[in-house]
Amino acid sequence: MSYVRTMIQALEPRTAEQCDVAIPQSFIRQLSIPADSVVIQFGSQTHRAQVKGREAGRVVQMTPTLARSLLLPGGVPLLMRYDANSMRLIFGPYIGVLVSAYGKDPQVPFGSFTPFFNELVDISRQHAGVVSVFTFHDVDWETKTVRGMIRRNGNWQLRTLPLPQSIYNRLASRQRERSESVEMMIKRFREHDIAFFNEHFLNKWHVHKALSSVPEATEFLPKTICLGDLNDMKDMLDQHRFLYAKPANGSMGKGVYRIRRGPSGYQLASSYSAKTHKDLPSLHRALKKIGQGKNYLLQQGLKLIRSGGRTADFRVLVQKNGNGEWAVTSMVARIGAGSVVSNVARGGTMMQVKQALAVCGPWATNMKPSPQTLQRTALSVAEMLETSMGGQYAEFGIDLGVDIHGHIWLLEVNSKPSKATTSLNIPEGQEEVPRRARPSVRRLYDYAKFLGGFPKIKPTPKKRRKPLATKSLKKRNRR
Repeated sequence: MSYVRTMIQALEPRTAEQCDVAIPQSFIRQLSIPADSVVIQFGSQTHRAQVKGREAGRVVQMTPTLARSLLLPGGVPLLMRYDANSMRLIFGPYIGVLVSAYGKDPQVPFGSFTPFFNELVDISRQHAGVVSVFTFHDVDWETKTVRGMIRRNGNWQLRTLPLPQSIYNRLASRQRERSESVEMMIKRFREHDIAFFNEHFLNKWHVHKALSSVPEATEFLPKTICLGDLNDMKDMLDQHRFLYAKPANGSMGKGVYRIRRGPSGYQLASSYSAKTHKDLPSLHRALKKIGQGKNYLLQQGLKLIRSGGRTADFRVLVQKNGNGEWAVTSMVARIGAGSVVSNVARGGTMMQVKQALAVCGPWATNMKPSPQTLQRTALSVAEMLETSMGGQYAEFGIDLGVDIHGHIWLLEVNSKPSKATTSLNIPEGQEEVPRRARPSVRRLYDYAKFLGGFPKIKPTPKKRRKPLATKSLKKRNRR
C-alpha cells in the first residue's frame, strides 16, 4: 500500500478550472489518483470533492469550506493514501485515546499519564498524524464527532474532531470498563469500522483458563484454582510446599499473599506484614475476609531464582508493530523489595536481564535460559493468548519467572502495562541522555498507523553491484 506525507493548506486552489482540492502532480502519479470527483475522508468525516493536479511542492491545497467540513486541524503533517475501490482519498493516521477523566491541572491533564501522551503526540508530529485524548462523555454520535483534547504549541486544549480511525483503550477503571454504557460504545465504534484495541483489562482466571486450553501453553502454567471451600485449599497445600493467593482482577502486586505451612501453623504474608494461623479453617476464614466476596486464586508456589534473598522475575513488553505483528519491545528483570512480590510499584528494583541471569540463583542445573529464550516465550504467550481469548489487543506486559532448574513459568499477563517513566538506574559516573520518545510509544504509534491503513513500508533492499572481473581491472590499470 502506497501513501505520501503532506500538509493541508486551507486556501482556494489556483488551478485552471474550479476545484476543491489541488494535489501535487507527483502525488497524483504515485498514488494513481484520478483527476475527478472523489470522496475525501478524515476520521469519520467524509465529503465529495473535485480533485485537480498542481505543478509542484508537497502541500495539498484545499478550500477552507472543505477543510472545515472535514474538521481538519491546520498545520499538522498527515499521510495521504488513495483507495481505488471506494474512490476515497484518506488522510491520517488519526489516533484516539479513551481515558476515564481529565485532571484539573492544564499542565498535566492526565496525571501520571501526561508524559506518555506528550510523547505520543511528539511522535505523531514527527512522523505525521493527529492524536486526540477523550472521555466516554465527549463522543457525539449524532454528529459523529468527539470533543477531545489535542496538544497545540505545548498546551492541551479541547477541539471538536471527527471520530478517530482507531482508538487505544486506557480506561483506568475496571468497573467503568465493564459497564453497559461502555460496552455499547465499543460496539458502536466497531459498527463504524473504528478499530478499538486493548479492549479490556485481563482477569487472571480467564487468562489461565484460556491458555489451559492450548496444549503448547500448559508447560508454562503453574497449578491454579479459584479459592473455593476448605478442601480445595487443603488439596493445594498437600501438593505444594507453599502457595500464592492473588485477586483475579488485581494488578501491580496489590492484594497478593504467600501461604506457607510451618511447624506452628500456616503463615499468611504480604509485602508489608505476616500472620500465622493455627489451623486451615482459620486461614480459610482470613482469606475469605481479605477477598470481601471478590474472586481470589490459589496458585502453586514456585522456587524462583533470587538475588540476595529477594525474588526475581522478568517483565517483557510485547506489542504489535507497524505491520500488525507481535514483537518484543523491551525486557527487564525485577528484583523484589520483599519476599512476596517483585513489582516496582511495591518497592522492587530493576536490573538488566543478562545481569540478573548471571547474579541470581541458586541454580540446580546448568540449564539457564537465555534472554532470547525469554523473549520467544513471551511472544508465544501473546500469540496463544490472543488466539484463545479473542478480542483486539496491541500490547501485553508479560511476567515470567525462572525456577532454580531453569524452567520458565508464566506468572501474569497485563493488557494495560504501566506507562510510568521509571527506568533502570544509571551507572555511577554516567550522565542521563536527553529523553526521547520511548520505544513502546513509537511502536504504539506504528500499530495505530497500521490500523489507519498506513502500514510500515519496508525499505527495498539495494542491489549489490557485481564485482569487476580481475582481468578487466588489470587491463584498466595497464591503460
